[in-house]
Amino acid sequence: MAIPTPSDPTFRSYSPPSATAYLQHRGAYSAPLYSEILAYHHTPPESSSSSSPPESAYSSTPPAPPSPPTPHLHTLLDLGCGPGNSTRALALHFQHATGADPSEAMIATAQAAGGRTGSGKAVRWVVGEAEALERVVPEGGVDMITVGMAAHWFDMASFWAQADGVLRGGGTVALWTVASLYCHPAHPSAPLIQAHLFNLERSVLAPYSLPPLELSRNYYDALPLPWSSQPPVTSFPASLFVRKTWDRDGVLSDGEDFFGGSEEISVDDLERQLGTASMVTRWREAHPELVGTEKDCVRECAGRIREVVGDGKFRVGGGTVLLLFRKRA
Repeated sequence: MAIPTPSDPTFRSYSPPSATAYLQHRGAYSAPLYSEILAYHHTPPESSSSSSPPESAYSSTPPAPPSPPTPHLHTLLDLGCGPGNSTRALALHFQHATGADPSEAMIATAQAAGGRTGSGKAVRWVVGEAEALERVVPEGGVDMITVGMAAHWFDMASFWAQADGVLRGGGTVALWTVASLYCHPAHPSAPLIQAHLFNLERSVLAPYSLPPLELSRNYYDALPLPWSSQPPVTSFPASLFVRKTWDRDGVLSDGEDFFGGSEEISVDDLERQLGTASMVTRWREAHPELVGTEKDCVRECAGRIREVVGDGKFRVGGGTVLLLFRKRA
């Protein structure tokens, strides 16, 4: 089978030091996100129908990690897993788990960090493509496919066809992304800090963005869904689809904090975190003579924010969208 040309030219070519930095400075996703995914998966299909308002379609209080895992929590597949942060967190609820990523350096980093499932088995780490899952999935298929901040890089028509082939009936596909970085609005200088962050993301780095990143920044509004793919994949009924969005454009959904939680960081922390972005990587590849100098794009942004907050810390978070799909049993 011919694999479609990948749209991600950066992460898959990461060096081992870059993959390690990604592991260190990109934390795991929040426990509430994993709770939403597991709650949907545990809900009978008729209860998760989007004919009811998505926010009330099911309880987001997750079950305790099963011991031993129940049959429909037998096998997890986490695609675009990077260094494996979300794989390790979700694997605790499954008997078997596989993390797959097209980057050899990311998988080597994930293997070094390890990971265990709820039954104590080692997480399996594989170099593999979302568009060629027969090379990734162990015999017998999987119960859940998760994709964190990576689906926008996929050839979605190929992915949906492949997912249909390896996901067991009644299984779940969960896709999510976290869009942009926002200063918590409670900070007295939040508008100015946000202006500097937006200047970096939307002006300085704009020439180094790619169309898939726009899909992510726009909360997967235009991400191809299975029934709209060509050809359509009808095994995932639209009636069982749930979309949940929190803190869109930095406006706090609960008025208190970001759904994924806010992280209190220093300017130095911010600089390290921003340095893992693919747009920054491409900017630095285009301007190698400026890397490590005061003219580095991230260093300049950090310097402007340092003028605002000094050596103090400030809270940041992101907007989140979660798409949940159930395969017809």
